[in-house]
Amino acid sequence: MSKTRLLYAIQGTGNGHLSRAGALIPALQERGELDLLVSGRDVQVSVKHPVLYRFNGAGFVFGQNGGIDWYQTLRIQRPLALLQDSRNLHLRQYDLVINDFEPVSALAARRQGFDRMVSLSHQAAFLSKKTPRPARRRFSLDEPVAEWMFKHYAPCPTAIGLHFEAYDDFIHTPVIRPGIRMLRPSHDSGEVLVYLPAYQDDLLVTFLQKVDPARSWVVFSKRQKATARFGRVTVYPAGDALFCKHLEHAEAVLCGAGFETPAEALFLGKKLWVIPMKQQYEQACNAEALRRMGIPTSPGLSTSMVDDLRTWLQGKCPAARSWPDHTEALLNLCLDKVGQNKLL
Repeated sequence: MSKTRLLYAIQGTGNGHLSRAGALIPALQERGELDLLVSGRDVQVSVKHPVLYRFNGAGFVFGQNGGIDWYQTLRIQRPLALLQDSRNLHLRQYDLVINDFEPVSALAARRQGFDRMVSLSHQAAFLSKKTPRPARRRFSLDEPVAEWMFKHYAPCPTAIGLHFEAYDDFIHTPVIRPGIRMLRPSHDSGEVLVYLPAYQDDLLVTFLQKVDPARSWVVFSKRQKATARFGRVTVYPAGDALFCKHLEHAEAVLCGAGFETPAEALFLGKKLWVIPMKQQYEQACNAEALRRMGIPTSPGLSTSMVDDLRTWLQGKCPAARSWPDHTEALLNLCLDKVGQNKLL
């Protein structure tokens, strides 16, 4: 009997999707012959498995003042290339496609009438109305656009969502990669890890020095090409190995309201404060979910939050979130959804 052929299609905007892939790829390799597809190019995380398909996809560019750089985002869009890539991607050779909010394979599946595809992603959790949303804002355009994107950016015949809590019957708690599960976290170093890629480095350095010039701050930057030190603030180029090393021993984490970094910080029992990107509705939703869990959030960097940050840093570390390793169960669920477990 021939081996099951699997395609794992991953969104390549930001580092979270590929970070999570580090947990799923080894398990998928044990299930059959695995090919990887990555669309989008704004990542600083690599995977050990070779990537067969690399596409431009349709992503966004981080700005420098807390939001998205819409001008650069529009510049990198290649709609004709996306259509051509979807035409050239032949899916019928695969028994199962797992889609992590990836548009090229989703469009190819729709064009080819291919239904052996399962969405396994954080974004799939927003297909449920039970998933936390922030209070509605009048005249806000990002909310209806984002809700449309959740449904239509990478549509799949079936969905399995990931979130901080299981808000619905198809939503599961985070996948924590083995590299994080193996860490032995400490909480008394006094070091604060900062990952806010939507802010320019000099703005962050000035702000952090204002909060506490005597504290050790470790900033990871998508723009920095070499390590730079400004007093007690050290800025490193974004990279996974060094990031995990500092995450292990950091006392606290100040980061955006994405999904992977907050989940890993909570799993390790770190103090956590999140700042969602401006006009990024998904992050606003994540921040609301975290707020309901007792995690402090703020809409941006401002002098008014300096005293609150100082108080937060003096507080106790929370209990670690002991989310189970359910990677195998999730993959079984993916295979069951398309009737492929019988092939293994």
